[in-house]
Amino acid sequence: MRFLPRASRLPLALVLAAGGLLGCAENKNLGSRTTTLSTKPSIFLRVTPDGDASGIIGAFVPDELADAEVDEASAVRTRCSQHIKPRRLPASGQFNEIAAASTGASGKLGVKSVARVDIGGQSAEALLVRYTLLEKLQADVDEDNLQRCCAADPSQCSKRYISSALLADGNYYAATDFAAGGGADIEALKLVDALPVDASVVYSSDMKWERKVGFKRQYFAFSVQRGLAGGLGSSSTAGATPAANDCAWARKVPTDLDGIYFVGVSNPMPSEKLAREDAMRDARDQVVKYLGEFLADASASVQKTVGSAADIQVLLDDTRVKESLSAGFARSVKDREWCGPDETAAPSGMKSTMKVLAFFPNSERKTAGIVALKTVIDKQKTAGQNTAALEAMLRDMEKAP
Repeated sequence: MRFLPRASRLPLALVLAAGGLLGCAENKNLGSRTTTLSTKPSIFLRVTPDGDASGIIGAFVPDELADAEVDEASAVRTRCSQHIKPRRLPASGQFNEIAAASTGASGKLGVKSVARVDIGGQSAEALLVRYTLLEKLQADVDEDNLQRCCAADPSQCSKRYISSALLADGNYYAATDFAAGGGADIEALKLVDALPVDASVVYSSDMKWERKVGFKRQYFAFSVQRGLAGGLGSSSTAGATPAANDCAWARKVPTDLDGIYFVGVSNPMPSEKLAREDAMRDARDQVVKYLGEFLADASASVQKTVGSAADIQVLLDDTRVKESLSAGFARSVKDREWCGPDETAAPSGMKSTMKVLAFFPNSERKTAGIVALKTVIDKQKTAGQNTAALEAMLRDMEKAP
């Protein structure tokens, strides 16, 4: 951005003289001709300017979208956007800037310019914006959690996101002719930087720009941050479940923001049917162990009420408790992919081994944790143990959101 001195700082006669020079330029019609400027714009114009752009900060731009077509209407907020917060910053100054306008943005504004800018090897419409900056929204990024979120589910991120937006009073200008078309003194026309933001004609970047549309206290433009890995809407398959029977998921377990995957492996069984049942049983046993870890972390007072986190794990690891819970969780633990059967010879005949990719949703975690605690409490009561601390923990869990 280039700071413009305010017009009030220059003698009025000088400003009027510059205005007179502008009036001398001939308005040469270029017809369908366009010219590409050497300027590399740093801001994109919004399709729909408004008074609050906080909702677009952190929105991801799909990877397949060309740079020349970027606008806020094409950006998407995902669950990973929660780690990119808008921060309001005071700002001031008068600026004279060439911005890129997507087809959608230029069409909505109803402004047609003969100037273009090259972005990423493609051409976007160029509009000149003269504005008085009032405020800026800047992305405040929680880098660690954003990277974790994108790694957990790459489909929720892309390589670009909206990182800032500008609030201003100003005007859009469209290029209509070359600056030297009417033989005007271009050196003298450099005085145009001292003209008010609402000047009717501006000469810049060797082009003549005519004022078309004005705006007041609008977030009219934004910028984009690059550098994230991932691929919103892209062909990237990182983190996705591989095709059935390739068993890749058994070596690298997929991740998902909505839950957790477990790989269940059966013992060698007399039939594929029994092997499948045993693989799911193994997966559910892992869910029981996972719930023990969840329960240990669920209450801040667990150390005071029931002893160490290992005590919860021990109680849930009891064979009868585990069997009861494993059967009870059959509805919540879903099979997603299967691998096998692998056949092996044994003295009693051929045996089958299966692997299953099972999914346990986060939405079931609290309910399952409560069921697990109740099961442990019932067993402890039957054994004549004091369950007051466990029951206090159960009440805390039931009240928690």
